[in-house]
Amino acid sequence: MPRSRSVTPLAVVCLTATAWAQALMPPPAPFENRTTAAKALLGKALFWDEQLSSDNTMACGSCHRPGAGGADPRLGRHPGPDALFHSADDRLGSPGVVRSDAAGTYSPSPLFGLTPQVTARVTPTNLGAAWQSALRWDGRATETFVDPVTRTLRIMFGGALENHAAGPPVDPAEMAYAARGWADIAQKLGRVRPLALATNLPADLAQALAGGGVDYGELMRRAYGDRGIDATRILYALAAYQRTLVPDQTPWDRYVLGNAAALSQDQRAGLALFEGAAHCAQCHTTPLFSDGSFRNLGLRPVGEDLGWQLATTDPTDRGKFKVPTLRLAGLRNRFMHNGQFATLAQVVEFYDRGGGAFPDNKDPALVPLGLNAVQKAQLVEFLAHALTDPRAAAETAPFDRPTLWSERAPAAFGAALAGSGGIAPRTLHEAPAALGNAEFRIGIADALGAAPAVLLFAAAAGAPGQQLGALPIHVALVPPPILVPIALLGHGAGAGHATLGLPIPDLAALRGASLVHQAVVLDPAAPGGIAGSAGYGHLLF
Repeated sequence: MPRSRSVTPLAVVCLTATAWAQALMPPPAPFENRTTAAKALLGKALFWDEQLSSDNTMACGSCHRPGAGGADPRLGRHPGPDALFHSADDRLGSPGVVRSDAAGTYSPSPLFGLTPQVTARVTPTNLGAAWQSALRWDGRATETFVDPVTRTLRIMFGGALENHAAGPPVDPAEMAYAARGWADIAQKLGRVRPLALATNLPADLAQALAGGGVDYGELMRRAYGDRGIDATRILYALAAYQRTLVPDQTPWDRYVLGNAAALSQDQRAGLALFEGAAHCAQCHTTPLFSDGSFRNLGLRPVGEDLGWQLATTDPTDRGKFKVPTLRLAGLRNRFMHNGQFATLAQVVEFYDRGGGAFPDNKDPALVPLGLNAVQKAQLVEFLAHALTDPRAAAETAPFDRPTLWSERAPAAFGAALAGSGGIAPRTLHEAPAALGNAEFRIGIADALGAAPAVLLFAAAAGAPGQQLGALPIHVALVPPPILVPIALLGHGAGAGHATLGLPIPDLAALRGASLVHQAVVLDPAAPGGIAGSAGYGHLLF
């Protein structure tokens, strides 16, 4: 007998249509920057290349890790408007670069001295940014994109990702020397080998760079048709890559597509609270779990950070910040624009109380919820687990990435010896010792200002117990180390600093060589009149 054709019940058709209406669809791309595989792959290389920064220590991906929910697992403290650390207006942010002038010379920051500067807000997730028309906590990255060099209008609508990407590479706190411009970035990318500092490249990047000799000019040719490197092409590629990062394989996604077992009983109860008594869905609308609006939660006094008003200049927007997506929230270690909360349980308690205690321009939608302990736990269970895409958590495709140099950089070793003010000198050794690194440099910080100093260099670490008077010597003495006198700037205890530029030639014979260094400072307040830093070893690669 002939097999009968099955008929799909109307109820199933309606269910499927409803489910697809709730599903997270791929983000739209502006007409001017249609996503292509070659362009997205170029963007992936750029996004994970620390050479995009001035000193080769920061990539876009340094602050946007898929395994951390698209945010930054690293945390630094910013002192806030009062410029005093450990006061009430402190906030958390992302560590960036040590402040440097246009020549790459370390230059103390008024807030952070010669330590990595820290952003004034927590890094928001980029895994959700592709669907938004305004980005950053304060919404200043709008969808109209203008070429940062020519000031030509490139994208009228839908260019928020391109607009956002234009900021960090030239920001002197996040990734840049002072006064760095996009012409400098394009010139640098023209001479470096893509991802030269990274290891464990994902398969697509490894294949694209296979055979050697593939430079950024070649990747540009594959994406755009010729080898030209400019700001718009870089930013288009960075945006195109991020539009491929669609975290749509969460338990919630499977649930709305018809898999009733995708959510546990507690997660289903948490979802019901999310959509009902907890009022979460009022702002965190599905399927992105953000409506893209800006709200004042009464978290801190408005005067500490005007938020969206900085972008709109409208006083009615004071203290408002972007409603973030809750997708992948369970992977993040900080919440709110200032990083005030460390757990989702703390966030739920905050909303259960009706938000913050500062009423100026506080959103009227925030009211006490009266949830009991079981309900709070169910809501946390839903947020922490039902909205997590396992591919992002495991950093597998399309969320795969290389290992950054900064993740595997060696640590300082051995004891330092303090001098004036009880402060021990230290070396600034953030730059990777990569062959061809024209920006390689070593600095001295926290020394006695204007004191005589030398940097000791050797090919190996010193033997244990090796000393010069009271100072432990951390470099090998046989053969004799190289002594480089260096003039310290600054005045007073702990204010001395200097920078020594040491461009590394691109010579294969140097690969695998060691370079160990230590700073020694003549300081009458130190035991024996000599203060010194810990040791540090570079392995040239």
